[in-house]
Amino acid sequence: MAEFDDEEREAVLTANRAFYRAFNERDYDAMEQVWAPGGAMSCLHPGQNPLLDRAEILASWHSILKHPNAPRVRCTDEWVIGRTGLATVICREILADVQLMATNTFVKLAEGWRMVGHHSGPVPTVERAQPATAASSPPRDRRKLH
Repeated sequence: MAEFDDEEREAVLTANRAFYRAFNERDYDAMEQVWAPGGAMSCLHPGQNPLLDRAEILASWHSILKHPNAPRVRCTDEWVIGRTGLATVICREILADVQLMATNTFVKLAEGWRMVGHHSGPVPTVERAQPATAASSPPRDRRKLH
């Protein structure tokens, strides 16, 4: 069994970033490619009932992406938890007037990592620190527990 290593972690982060790129670019075709083509999946938009079927999940994204006032989302603080063939990204979603935390779940298929779960909900706002100066220590690599 192959190990979930840094290369796999980067591939999952690439898939997670493709999700947010599709969202921000209002690209339904790209959003459709992010999601797995079938199997069990779920999507929980803030304040909404869970969606458990690919067709209804994609219909919800189609409605969101075509809405003229759909928010722009910046994804930060990505944290990957992975096992062979399965990975979860926990991240902060920063919108204009609210911050959310998301759990995005991916499975590895022959064509790469595909989303099978998205759950996003409001959390208290975290103020972003000023950029670090050259004299400060580099940020801790949060991908590793030790």
